[in-house]
Amino acid sequence: MLLTGIHLMRSGEVQPHLPTLAAQVDEAPDVLPELIAAKAEREHGDAGVDHARVRADVERLHGVLDEAQRTSGLPDAPVAYDALHDLVVRARLEG
Repeated sequence: MLLTGIHLMRSGEVQPHLPTLAAQVDEAPDVLPELIAAKAEREHGDAGVDHARVRADVERLHGVLDEAQRTSGLPDAPVAYDALHDLVVRARLEG
């Protein structure tokens, strides 16, 4: 979620695919491909990762996300609310 948020704040695009984000977000932890593979091997169990390292990476990425939000060119609030509302009303009236 942190990498998705960082990518969103920087690009305006929602990208939920973790392997793609690992390549697109420079601050992604170097061990991320290994973590993805470990989780895939043990979908419902302990992936045997260094919990202290993961915790430190999460804390660091929170700071990166905060900075990305601070410098983002995205608007603070949705700007297309009225247009979306009109679209939904028209769709309901036509359907």
